[in-house]
Parts: sequence; structure tokens; C-alpha cells
Amino acid sequence: MNSTNIFDYRYYYKRYLPHIQPIEAIMFVTYSIKFEHPKKFYIDLKRRKEDFLKFLKNIQKEDRKEKIYNFNKIQFDITDNFLAKYTNSPKWLNNTQIAGIIKDSLFYKHKKEYNLICYCIMPNHVHILIRPLLKTKDKPYSITSIMKNHKSYTAVKSNKALRRKEQFWHHGSYDHYIRNEEEFHNVIRYILNNPVKAGLIRNYEDWKFKWVDEEAIQL
Repeated sequence: MNSTNIFDYRYYYKRYLPHIQPIEAIMFVTYSIKFEHPKKFYIDLKRRKEDFLKFLKNIQKEDRKEKIYNFNKIQFDITDNFLAKYTNSPKWLNNTQIAGIIKDSLFYKHKKEYNLICYCIMPNHVHILIRPLLKTKDKPYSITSIMKNHKSYTAVKSNKALRRKEQFWHHGSYDHYIRNEEEFHNVIRYILNNPVKAGLIRNYEDWKFKWVDEEAIQL
């Protein structure tokens, strides 16, 4: 795995929190279908975020990168554990047709705007591992733009297939960049084993809505 520019902090974007996308970074992204979260879960996440933003104001600029990364990763872990275990949400992504729409969309921009390394489509959320390609000499395709286009397209197609008109995806997504080779392989194992962790299967190989680029993981 070439790490020459992975940790070079030149480009970042801002949503609810400053999110960091270093040049040539590999991004781990999770996004979920729209459903009503338990009120306490939402309140706890919001409170944690508000407290962190207050804390961040008192941190020196050069130290914020690490703090932001760690906080986003904790928020991600909390959310993903919730999604994997929550049983009262719709299970639209279990539908083979819907999962196919998601898969085809992910591969459509593969090697054009990003390299797709791994994905797993769960009943109510999706994990992907991608490396955005360079749009210009010193700026990659934005993960925000990549996800917006992917979610917009798949929402229309999926709603049509399900004969519904309501919001399909939850707004936003949870992401963080991979900082070293050990984390790279750990995240791939995490993605592929998510159905096992959720108690849906015993062996990750039995889950049909997943894929990993065997060549990429040898780097």
C-alpha cells in the first residue's frame, strides 16, 4: 500500500464537523437508509457533537486534525454498532434488486472518480472502502460529491422499484480516512464480517451482498 501522500493534509471539507480527506486517502464510509432513530440515540449523538465543538474551540489549530479524527471515529463506532443491532428499521437493502442497484452504482464510477476496494450491503446500511482519485493535480474528488451523486441516483432507482416516494437515505454519512496499512486490513475485515457481527450469518463468505478487490488488498 503506497503511503506517500496518504497523510498529507491539504484538502478538507466541512459539514456538521470538519471532516478530513487527505490527498490519495482511502476512505471508510457508512451510510444508512432513512428511518426513525430512537430519540435517546439521536439526542446522545447531538450532545456529544455539541460538546466536542465547544472543546475544539480551545484546541490549537495544529492539534485539531488528530482530535477531529478520533472523535469522528468514536461517533462512527457508536452509530455502526447501533445500525448492526437495531431490528426495528426497514430492511430494504435485503431485497436483491435494491442491493443490485447499490452495487451497480458503486461500480459505475469505479476507476473514474475513485477506486472501489471493498463493500458490504447490510439490511439497513452500507459500508464502503474507496480511494478517491485526483480530480486535479492537487485535489481529489470530494467524498461529499461522490456520496451525494451515488445516494441521489440509488434513491430514485430504489424508490421506483419499491413503489414509494419518501426519503430513501438518511442525510449525511459517517466516514474517516485510513491512516496506515494495519488499519487498512482491519477495516476490510470489519466490513466483511459485519453480517457475522450482526448475527445474520456464521461465515462472512456466505453473505452475498459484499465484494473485495483481491488485488488491492495485496498492496
